[in-house]
Amino acid sequence: MKKYILLLGTVLSLGLSSCSDDWMGDVVPTDRIDANEAFNTVKDGRNAVNGVFSLMQSEDYYGANYIVYGDLKGIDVRSSDINKRDNEMYRYNETTEAGNSEMWTSPYEALVSVNNAIANLDKLVAESDAEELQKLEIEANFYALRALNHFDLLRIFARIPASLSGDASNELGVVLADHVITKDESPVRADLATSYKLVIDDLKKAMELMPASASTEGWLNADAVKALLARVYLFNGDNQLAYDMAKEVIDSGDYALVAHGDYKKSWEASFNNPEAIFTLINTEEDNPSREGIGYLWNESGYNTMVITNSFTDILFANDKDERSEAMFADVVKDDDGNVTSTNYLSLKYPDQTTNKLHLIRLSEMYFIAAEAIYKVSASNAAVAASLINTVVEQRTGVADVLVASDIDIDRILLEKRKEFIGEGQTFFDLMRNKKDVVRTGDDHLNIAPMFIGYDDFKTIQPIPRIELNVNENIQQNPDYAE
Repeated sequence: MKKYILLLGTVLSLGLSSCSDDWMGDVVPTDRIDANEAFNTVKDGRNAVNGVFSLMQSEDYYGANYIVYGDLKGIDVRSSDINKRDNEMYRYNETTEAGNSEMWTSPYEALVSVNNAIANLDKLVAESDAEELQKLEIEANFYALRALNHFDLLRIFARIPASLSGDASNELGVVLADHVITKDESPVRADLATSYKLVIDDLKKAMELMPASASTEGWLNADAVKALLARVYLFNGDNQLAYDMAKEVIDSGDYALVAHGDYKKSWEASFNNPEAIFTLINTEEDNPSREGIGYLWNESGYNTMVITNSFTDILFANDKDERSEAMFADVVKDDDGNVTSTNYLSLKYPDQTTNKLHLIRLSEMYFIAAEAIYKVSASNAAVAASLINTVVEQRTGVADVLVASDIDIDRILLEKRKEFIGEGQTFFDLMRNKKDVVRTGDDHLNIAPMFIGYDDFKTIQPIPRIELNVNENIQQNPDYAE
């Protein structure tokens, strides 16, 4: 069972209760301790950070939905049956009334806790030099988490700046929770440019604060903040900055790609993954249980998603590519024992409940750097090829597969699909690069669209009705019902 550990007294959550008449919703107490008593020591601060990470492990956030979304909306993963959960994602069938409202409320719930913590940081008393460093690590993580929660909201509920033809200041972003918002406030959505500026500024602030020695397991450290900033820069169209930041992480030497032969077992919770830059850790006591992504993929669980035939053909075309080993063949037989079909499932979440969620891996830095430097100039194709070859060689044992003439955006994205199948990246990669969702193969369900244009209004989510009802100033996304 999920257990939230928040020691900031009461947490005001945005629109979490339909019976509330206020935009900030009802007061949801997670701990009855008064904030003045509960946030005084460095230990209290560490508990508060852990509480936010615990919230982000929920099935409505990284525990399932924020990863599942990026796969089911794309081209390489489909629903396993017509009546499976999350079909709305796969079918692009979300509406204002029945959309993924928790994908809106969950990051804001975390943001309320983050902002309460930032507002009370001066109460933390450090009693040693070691605690002074811990206090800085705590503060840095809160700013990084504020950036990450906003960025995740932007990915789901707003356009990607890099995909726009016009000025991002003319597009809707999200409501910016950059302070302790009271129930009397009814804020509007900031524009997209301002929204991304907040994310970038908070990450820069986190970089300034983060001690080089920061190493708390499951938290963001200096490399993780830089890696996240590289991702944000890429989404924002700041390609040279994205390349520079990704290369800084690569060149730090703090992480290494998983050794050839270890890829499959690198997903097991007991494996010390050398390329995991930022990981959310589920434990026996703290996990989303049967609502989490492990249970969704597992053949003995809900088994809600399968990898498409068209993608398995791509991956199995190279018998040296060990990434195919991170797929499980679920053989379906009829009553007479005859094989009727084989469905491939992801083994990146091998446990039904207690998986490590590797949200940023070193291999992503290679792909960010490759995409970014190629976008700076196509004349950098050889550099991009070299970056991708580093990953491909580690996964296949074969060096120098790609040369400059092989490289364009489509090839970069194809190679990235092989690396990040099941990790919720493909849909956003397509949208960022103005690529339509074109589903091929004969196994996609006939209830789902086979084509969605990158500029289709359904590629971003509607603001849920529960939010519109409590804040009349919230603007709905275009073409959705008010």
